[in-house]
Amino acid sequence: MTTNTAGVDHSADSADPPADPRRWWILGVISCAQFITAIDSSVVNVMGPRLQEAIGLSTTGLQWVMNIYVLLFGGLLLLGGRLADVVGRKQVFLVGLLVFTAASFAAGFAQSESQLLLARAAQGVSAAALSPASLSILVTSFPDPEERNKAFGVWGAVIGIGASIGTIIGGAIANSDWRWAFWINVPVGVLVAVGTYVLVRGGKRPAQRPPTDLAGALTVTGGLMLLVYGIVTSDAHGWTSARTAGSFAGAVVLLAAFVAVERRASAPLVPLRLFRTRSVVVGALGEFLTASMMMPIFFLLPLYMQEVLGYTPLQTGLAWLPTSLGLMICAPIASQLITKTVTPRAMYLTGTVILGGVLAVAIGIPQHGGYVRFMLPLSALFGVGLVLCLIATPVVGTAHATEEDAGTTSALLNASTQIGAAFGIAIGVTVLNNRMTDEIAKGTASNAALVHGLSAAFVALLVMLVLSMLNGAFGFRDLGTPKTAQTPHSETPEPNTAHV
Repeated sequence: MTTNTAGVDHSADSADPPADPRRWWILGVISCAQFITAIDSSVVNVMGPRLQEAIGLSTTGLQWVMNIYVLLFGGLLLLGGRLADVVGRKQVFLVGLLVFTAASFAAGFAQSESQLLLARAAQGVSAAALSPASLSILVTSFPDPEERNKAFGVWGAVIGIGASIGTIIGGAIANSDWRWAFWINVPVGVLVAVGTYVLVRGGKRPAQRPPTDLAGALTVTGGLMLLVYGIVTSDAHGWTSARTAGSFAGAVVLLAAFVAVERRASAPLVPLRLFRTRSVVVGALGEFLTASMMMPIFFLLPLYMQEVLGYTPLQTGLAWLPTSLGLMICAPIASQLITKTVTPRAMYLTGTVILGGVLAVAIGIPQHGGYVRFMLPLSALFGVGLVLCLIATPVVGTAHATEEDAGTTSALLNASTQIGAAFGIAIGVTVLNNRMTDEIAKGTASNAALVHGLSAAFVALLVMLVLSMLNGAFGFRDLGTPKTAQTPHSETPEPNTAHV
């Protein structure tokens, strides 16, 4: 008798699914797709002034170029994951990819604020289908736990590299033609679509499951979108405003209705048993907390580099190069270690400690600091800490995903990342604005007020750091067994001990 990664026992006459001989090519293809969605989460961070000049984008519109993508991406992820399980992961992946590519093409041709926001909305909707389907393809293409962990090493690095490279690409293109920040996705999208069509096997639709859970889809999508909306607009309206409070109240009502619907549904959109699996819960929480520290740093520090240090958009982007290099260098090493000798818990905690060092450097942000003194150590440490956390969390979160629910589990993890990113940015921007207002009222110069505000924003993120440490220390405990810790005759990981 063997035990697969889903913790399900099979009889001796039941064989594990054969590994796809094209699986490493598949990994390359879907990683490219994930790369362009990660880039588009950060590419606009350093292009604000150029967008305002080119198409007359208002300050509110500039904020929504980022927010509308995150809102629809995070709000529709669970629906996208369900569609991957029911319709077929390959089909959903291809449709999402082609719509994302077309939306990127349209964004590059935008002549007005409304056209750009509409294209960004289409990117967010399609990314919500593309992202969980791609992770689902990865999970099902690598049935062997050791190989899957290596694949997750690549996957985790791609997310972090995409976010950091997005600022570099945005900075480089902002110096010439901002439209190419979106058009660059078009040839990549076409090539990935061809590769997916040729390489990826079509997933079979479950014979016993009806394809829809309309009530569940409407309630969870509405609830998540109201939750993300309340978060991303809190910096403009305040956490205690009627609009923010109403958004959160509506989210609570709809999500509670979703739980009630799912309890009674014969084919639930999200099986509630997933939330009784500790690995899924702590993996999703790890994704949320890591993103809540990662994205505010990517989002806020370009303000400092351009407003205080006087960097051009290109220099601002290149300042993140050590982050990308750290991710690329450490990812293959970390994926080998998590397979052979290191538990996901140890890796996640190590990454969280390093991110704590990043926050410590960021809190001490200097008003007259140079690159070597401040940005270089921060950027280099950031890449190492990110890759360790971004590899450990999906390894744990999908460790017990079945073929049937791989898409839904993947969507839960992705939704946690997007909501965490929105929450972290909202917290950071709110604290920054409040502190700057207070400093300017005292007569502090604008640059000095910005530095004080950024320092306060990074102090606020220490709450996420403490929660992340607790999640790693207690939540990740006993989840994942290093290869060398198994008995000599063990061929698979130890039986599932993650259910509580």
